[in-house]
Amino acid sequence: MNSKSQRRAQALRTLAGVVTLLVAGGCHALDVSNPDIVDPETLSSPAAIPAYRNGVIGDYALAVDGDNGANEGQILVSGSFADELVNSETFPTRIEYDRRTIDIRNGTLTTLFRNLHRARRAAEFGAARIAVITPPEQLRGQFRIPELLSLAGFTYIMMGENYCSGVPVGDFDGDQLIFGDPLTTTQLFDRAIERFDSALAFPDTAPNVKVRRLATVGKARALLNLGQYAAAAALVTGIPTTFSYTTTHSGATNRQHNGMFRFIISNERFSVADLDGGNGLNFRGANDPRVLVCRSPATDVGFDNATPQFDAGKYYPETDTVQVASGVEARLIEAEAALAAGDPGTWLITLNTLRSNTALLKATPTVAANELSFVPGPALTDLVDPGALDTRVDLMFRERAFWMYLTGHRLGDLRRLVRQYARTAESVFPGGGGQAYVVNGNNKGGNFGTDYNLPVPFDELNNPNFLQCADRNP
Repeated sequence: MNSKSQRRAQALRTLAGVVTLLVAGGCHALDVSNPDIVDPETLSSPAAIPAYRNGVIGDYALAVDGDNGANEGQILVSGSFADELVNSETFPTRIEYDRRTIDIRNGTLTTLFRNLHRARRAAEFGAARIAVITPPEQLRGQFRIPELLSLAGFTYIMMGENYCSGVPVGDFDGDQLIFGDPLTTTQLFDRAIERFDSALAFPDTAPNVKVRRLATVGKARALLNLGQYAAAAALVTGIPTTFSYTTTHSGATNRQHNGMFRFIISNERFSVADLDGGNGLNFRGANDPRVLVCRSPATDVGFDNATPQFDAGKYYPETDTVQVASGVEARLIEAEAALAAGDPGTWLITLNTLRSNTALLKATPTVAANELSFVPGPALTDLVDPGALDTRVDLMFRERAFWMYLTGHRLGDLRRLVRQYARTAESVFPGGGGQAYVVNGNNKGGNFGTDYNLPVPFDELNNPNFLQCADRNP
């Protein structure tokens, strides 16, 4: 770790807590006096509910957000594979997915895949166990079930958005592994919808309102991936724009760290991208208040001592929250549905209403001695209708990219541009399938490849039901 990273890490090391999922407005995460110690005798009683829930939460946060630098999560990998981040280090398995030239024996991606399935299995198992041990009258315990089912739904969304078609999904019968059949991309989104529907089957009462919003936005996201724009928009009509469901992090243990902070700011393995591969978005150059960027010192380079290092203020400080679902996403879904329905007036009004709401922008982090200073760009102004459908689509996906920067949406959106909007993959994915692999002005050697999603790792060939990805198409 360089001196800059050491100063940042040391300044925040005193902060502690447990990684939990919180819904905007607040759900108490821990209701036990000693959450780190679980009496085995309580695992079959309602007293075990916090343990099951917190275990799921920890597995989900590790799989999606990453940790102290040993495990990058789905957000980092998909952001680097897409055009949100560039690689600023030397680790070859990470360079592979940044270049989009992935060997299925890639060890980093094998761990990433396993972590996602652990989170999926933990959420499904945890929901089932809580259903068994919770009395019907214990509403708070009952409403942990739809929460975990919703998190399971989001793991299937990650599989569908980030991986090839044909992801095998296994299970356990007691201690016996059951090899799963491969699920196509469509089937993965359908499975996500099943989980969200199960969550939404619980009563629409006050104790469950925030979890219902989580499940509703999740289901709408799955429907959007299936091209069902109107159905997705109809679902989220009642979701408040201020709604936000997030993971929280601490510096107490390696597993509880915010992985984006650790990998980008502390360890400098990734850097904020700008026109990645020549056709990526100008996340850095746009000077947009939704993508805070800092380079300190002005000559800072990444872990490879060559790539210009630009730190992301999206997750700063180290304990910053990570968004799972939000009301902003709900409005963006409504805007895209309006555009698909041939109503550019509503589309533009919806986007500009979001842009005029300064409360939705992240406050500039308080700067302590020896810490980074993120200066937000100028206020967002109203967009002007570009007129043609193709340019409206470009603007729609640009707005999605900036509002939901580093939340795990971008790779799915690039693939949707190809599947649903007839864009060529070469025009959408960084490097155009053959450009020199130059990141932030540093030529790291070789060319960009033509991978459009993450493969199922080599280890899965042990599954007799799986041969290879059904296809690697966007």
